[in-house]
Amino acid sequence: MRKYTFHEGFTLAEVLITLGIIGIVAALTIPALVANYEKKQTVTQLRKVYADLNNAVRLSEVDNGPMQTWEYPQIKITSYEDAVPFIQKYYLPYFKSAKLLKKTELEDYVIIPSMTEPDKNTGWVTNFMVLNNGVIFSFFFNVPSGYIWCLADINGTQKPNKVGRDIFVFDVYNWTGAVNGNGFRVKFWANYFNDNEYYLRNYGQYACNEENTDIYARFYCGRLIELSGWTIPENYPW
Repeated sequence: MRKYTFHEGFTLAEVLITLGIIGIVAALTIPALVANYEKKQTVTQLRKVYADLNNAVRLSEVDNGPMQTWEYPQIKITSYEDAVPFIQKYYLPYFKSAKLLKKTELEDYVIIPSMTEPDKNTGWVTNFMVLNNGVIFSFFFNVPSGYIWCLADINGTQKPNKVGRDIFVFDVYNWTGAVNGNGFRVKFWANYFNDNEYYLRNYGQYACNEENTDIYARFYCGRLIELSGWTIPENYPW
């Protein structure tokens, strides 16, 4: 006659201990996995926005001539009315189904040039070019001083709406950079830091670090990502 051997199962205490261990491991690893995924998604979106912006400018140059010949509005403080003709001519037609909106037309949306005051609207960004994929560009003109900034929110109205996370700053016109060929091309703000991460992380009010509390904090972050081989480097203010 065949004999059957019966083995005791796990006790309730053993099951609870095992589940507890699994829970601890999950709590330690899942946030890191999620953060890594979000960082990769951010870099992927940022590269696409960078490429799309450059491509639009190249197409615009075919119709409107080289950037250095464009008719830049001589305005110091951005206003919707002053900026519209320039954006409508040189940028808007070269993004499929893009729309130009006033700040009041983007309900409950505030573009923040700082990670330190997420509920404060600085007020100096007043025009928004919204692409069909939800990306939002906003331009800040200070042509008498020789520059135009383009702030790109790579995930549109979604949170967190913070510089260095989903908002990145481009320099699309810089008269002082014309002598070295950098003035009239799309580039990350602080492109003049060619290979020195130290300055991008630590230099002045624009530095890409967690401690910076200036209104222009983390303007350097896009350039830091580019110099890091299109990756989010260690000690990045995520």
